[in-house]
Amino acid sequence: MSDERPYDADTAPAGDRSFAKKIHMEEAILITLMALSAVGIGVTNFKPVDSFWYWAAMAPVFGAVSIYIGWSKARRRGEGMSRIIWVQVLHWAGLLAAIALIYLLFDPAGRINNNQLAFICLLALALTTFLAGVHFDWRFMIVGLVLGACVAGAAFVEQVMWMVVIPIVAALVLIVFWWKRSI
Repeated sequence: MSDERPYDADTAPAGDRSFAKKIHMEEAILITLMALSAVGIGVTNFKPVDSFWYWAAMAPVFGAVSIYIGWSKARRRGEGMSRIIWVQVLHWAGLLAAIALIYLLFDPAGRINNNQLAFICLLALALTTFLAGVHFDWRFMIVGLVLGACVAGAAFVEQVMWMVVIPIVAALVLIVFWWKRSI
């Protein structure tokens, strides 16, 4: 028998533990951003005009998280901070401008309706987040893909729901009919 113990969190060097905690914290923050996006859909459905401020606040929130994660990665690589911050600020300001244009199409122009508003805002957020992943941190690509999948899923829920519900109801009717007949 040897005195060797398995390598676990208790025996890990302090630097490795803090890196692991940081990775988990960053992923928790990204999951929180996805949850905030889902809240945005609900806010938009209940108060479409006032929801502009929610989506407008999401751009700097996502931007701040992206800058935080990009900053920590750049610091580890020894890159300059000013360029990273400048590029990220411009990137997320583009989202803010897109949201302003979306609401311009909604309220004064009346070109899009309440049902489309939340999905278009979420689509703009998904695309901007995905591109942040392309340029800054790959995990943002995953968040962008999930947000985009939510837009696609929500767009097809009504159609798919009927394609699923009708066969289920028909099967239940046939089962009940067959069961009653066998008794």
